[in-house]
Amino acid sequence: MTALLPPTQYHIETDAELESKLGSKGLKVVEIFSEWCGPCKSVLPTFRRIRLDRDDENALLFLTLCAEKCNFLEAAKEHRGKSEPLFLLYRNGQLKARIEGANTPALNQQVLTLTPANADVDDLEENPIYLAKMERERIARGETVKDSKGGKKGKK
Repeated sequence: MTALLPPTQYHIETDAELESKLGSKGLKVVEIFSEWCGPCKSVLPTFRRIRLDRDDENALLFLTLCAEKCNFLEAAKEHRGKSEPLFLLYRNGQLKARIEGANTPALNQQVLTLTPANADVDDLEENPIYLAKMERERIARGETVKDSKGGKKGKK
């Protein structure tokens, strides 16, 4: 009986879905591609091998994203119409590396360097995407903001 592995990559359809993934712990490898060109297939064997070595989805996740459908990342908007993929490596919500083209040796090296031993070593309180999302949700609920002196400001 063989164990079922999760998919090698997850295709991201919405900005909210992308923000949710980037706002979590661990390394996220985001492949940005143009709609007419499609995601890069040449890196899949590398991703599969790394995925087999690292079976913790919380520590390492591969995502594909169509540049034409993304407004959340400025890099995606800039990449529209390009024929080569762009790989963005985010660790705990912070951009750590940018690799243009299907450079599998560079991708392999960066992924192995940046993947945490386990996702618990990352702190969500240091994740800017997570913090921005929590702030928007707090404001939407009408909660007050503490000023720098510890007092409270009124509702926004």
